[in-house]
Amino acid sequence: MKKNTSIKGIFFDAGDTLFEAKEAIGFYYSQTAARYGVKIEVETLDKRFKNAFKKAPPLAFPDADKETLSQLEYAWWYTLVRDVFLKIDFPRFDAFFEELYGFFASEAPWRLFPETQSVLASLKKSGFTLGIISNFDSRLIPICRHLGIYDYFDPIVFSSQNSVAKPHPAIFEKTLKTSGLMPSESLYIGDHYQNDVVGPESVGMSALLIERGAHASEADQAECIRDLREIGVFLDKPL
Repeated sequence: MKKNTSIKGIFFDAGDTLFEAKEAIGFYYSQTAARYGVKIEVETLDKRFKNAFKKAPPLAFPDADKETLSQLEYAWWYTLVRDVFLKIDFPRFDAFFEELYGFFASEAPWRLFPETQSVLASLKKSGFTLGIISNFDSRLIPICRHLGIYDYFDPIVFSSQNSVAKPHPAIFEKTLKTSGLMPSESLYIGDHYQNDVVGPESVGMSALLIERGAHASEADQAECIRDLREIGVFLDKPL
């Protein structure tokens, strides 16, 4: 792995990079739906969710104010989850969705990867600027607070509050400008090749692909790490 000792700012993806769902998304959908009298296998809902997510438009809303943003986010996810349950009789869908949406803003379905806390603490202590750039919605803020990592990051950027989502260059350029950092002194880490390697590299940032299994087939096209501790190899600094 090439080393870069000129890095001053390190930016992370959120889901499947810093933290993950404790169970398959389909598990939570199935469990919650069952309480509303709709029983569907976990595997079926997990597959339907992945397909619906791939088809969904970018989670990004240009020029939305704070009040409008929350409504747009809710509507975006409502449409996606409705697609997951397409052609399934679900009389109390609205109540189900309201519960599900709130549940995913809580700590309950999420957990940090084992090394996340210690790596962030070490990087922060060493003086690096740390940030998040994620294709997420405003629930990312309470999730980070619940998981105890919110205070490590400034800024926390999520796509729904921007006009574009990753891998569009503008979300990276805007964040770097806000942070006062040059692309050449900035590193991005994430688990998705297009979003987290192609995107940041297109604006001149360095990028590391973390191999947690989802996109390993593209690993030969990127500098890869197996967990966050290996960032230290790239920085030539033990973590």
